[in-house]
Amino acid sequence: ESKLICISEYEINVGSSGCGKSTIIQLLERFYNVTEGEILFDDMNINEININSLRSHIGLVSQQPILFSMTIAENIQYGLQNFTFDEIINAAKKANIHNFIQQLPQGYETYIGIKGNQLSGGEKQRIAIARAMIRNLN
Repeated sequence: ESKLICISEYEINVGSSGCGKSTIIQLLERFYNVTEGEILFDDMNINEININSLRSHIGLVSQQPILFSMTIAENIQYGLQNFTFDEIINAAKKANIHNFIQQLPQGYETYIGIKGNQLSGGEKQRIAIARAMIRNLN
């Protein structure tokens, strides 16, 4: 059994292996069409929402997130422009990684190595969560 849990504006998809978590994500992002029933997003059928607009409201963080050979700040704002340092910090705080980053000698300017090899799995995930969250700040 797979469950989609809504916590305020965030949703968590949990379940055992093979229970349909990936299928739910693929349906939410409209990689596939729903053949029975409907999926609602803000009380609107997702098939009636512009696909680019829909996907811009969805942030996906996998169990093994992809990070790049850049600084922590660059990884958080990866693929985006015009974000202030305060917005990067705000996203990191929401992802519960800000205090860890502050303890590093170079803080947000810390180079994380190839694929983030300088970080633990949990730290990588929290940076990826901050990256997903910063997209919804503007």
